[in-house]
Amino acid sequence: MIFANLPLMKQIHARVNKTLNNGIQLNMSTEESKKLLRRHVNSKTNLVIAFIDINNSTQMSLSLPENKFALMIQTFAQEISIAALGYGGYVFKYEGDAVIVLFPAKYDEAKACKNALDCSSAILEIIKEVINPAFKANELPEIKVRIGLAFGNALVVLYGTSLEKAHIDIIGSSISMAVKIASVAKPDQVLIGEFIYNILLSSSNHNDFLNHSKFKEVKLDPIKWNYPSPSNPGHIYRVYEYLVFEK
Repeated sequence: MIFANLPLMKQIHARVNKTLNNGIQLNMSTEESKKLLRRHVNSKTNLVIAFIDINNSTQMSLSLPENKFALMIQTFAQEISIAALGYGGYVFKYEGDAVIVLFPAKYDEAKACKNALDCSSAILEIIKEVINPAFKANELPEIKVRIGLAFGNALVVLYGTSLEKAHIDIIGSSISMAVKIASVAKPDQVLIGEFIYNILLSSSNHNDFLNHSKFKEVKLDPIKWNYPSPSNPGHIYRVYEYLVFEK
């Protein structure tokens, strides 16, 4: 886990405390993800998409002064951004209390899936071991997150004529599914879509990862969760909980 690296733990702790006292410490631009996507304009590319959402943020926003709530969101988003970068991810968007991260999977799908899962584990640990204690020390409420991961082939589209200036976006089921998967996750739970599960299951190069991890299929209400499975016609899209064995 991340906190086997004690110097890194101290570095994160110091940065979070500085952020809470002095504001954002680092540039949180999404320009790197735009650079990545510009290389694939008008074409499709494989991505693992992570949607990380703060649970019960609406209640917090109603009970806290705007400046304190904003500082919490900024601190959270900053640390998610840094963690994502460390696992080969690119922050695609900040959406209120949520962060969307892209993990390129063009050349190695299983590696991208593993990176996204490792990043998710690190995020939960950073929140538990650093962010929440710092929030508590500053008389702010602790947070929990819901994480949804989905793999898919996304079309990169440009809204305009200038490659450098026009708005760039992705279209495909993967980003929609990541959001929907996160919406059914419990606090501090990581849920993944069936494509990620199937990719890791069939990858002989990642047996060691599978030996230290496990996945449990989540039974969802078919009335509320009725999205068709692209890989298994006639069946519902499957969702799995990602669990890490205690080391």
